[in-house]
Amino acid sequence: MKYTYSELAGMIDHALLHPTMTDAEMRAGCELAAHYGVASVCIKPYAVKTATELLKGSGVAVGTVIGFPHGSNATEIKVHETALACRDGATEIDMVINVGKALSGDFDFVERDIREVVEETHRHGALVKVILETDFLPDDEIKIRLCEICGNASADFVKTSTGFGFVKQASGGYNYKGATAHDLALMRAHSPASVQVKASGGIRDLDDLILASDLGATRCGTSATAALLDEYRRRESTGFEKIETGTHSLGGSGY
Repeated sequence: MKYTYSELAGMIDHALLHPTMTDAEMRAGCELAAHYGVASVCIKPYAVKTATELLKGSGVAVGTVIGFPHGSNATEIKVHETALACRDGATEIDMVINVGKALSGDFDFVERDIREVVEETHRHGALVKVILETDFLPDDEIKIRLCEICGNASADFVKTSTGFGFVKQASGGYNYKGATAHDLALMRAHSPASVQVKASGGIRDLDDLILASDLGATRCGTSATAALLDEYRRRESTGFEKIETGTHSLGGSGY
């Protein structure tokens, strides 16, 4: 295995964002994150204070989401939401772009929206990750333009997805791909070296996490933390049995 446990655990932002999550489940999720030694929890904004208290001294950072999940809030609201989250103890901010403005070609608006949140986040000494919601973007050209904009706006990360970017399928149902190998490689290739890449949505198993790292992601958002890292320990105990390469691909469904 070319990655250590701590390297892989240190990539994980443990997602605690499901709409029906109770306070008890959120607290249990924070305890799980501390137990596994992950990079951070990504928590709902109202829970930042509680998570900060629960994780004090654990080494696990507290992150939250801004303009989640569709990015349609006014920029002023996003900035205020960011300031409040940082005052409550968040040190990582995952903001959603205004997807409709991006699809309208109003990239000046999109850049201003990102830049103002970045400036507020950095004022508090926190990191900001910009969620593109790749399932909603029709082609590579717009994804590349958004990566360039994030670099111009001094974002710390570009991120694939919210995990809730459901698109209506031909069957009439809704689903999403989330992070794909294609998009991760594209985002890494077209982002400045100063901007890291976060994979999110569809990271369901250890091989997804490893592939994302191979493609240049340094963080991965997932709610499947226990399954991923327990699988690492299982393989470690059996001497890391060889896994065929080239057979695993990102872009699953479900949260």
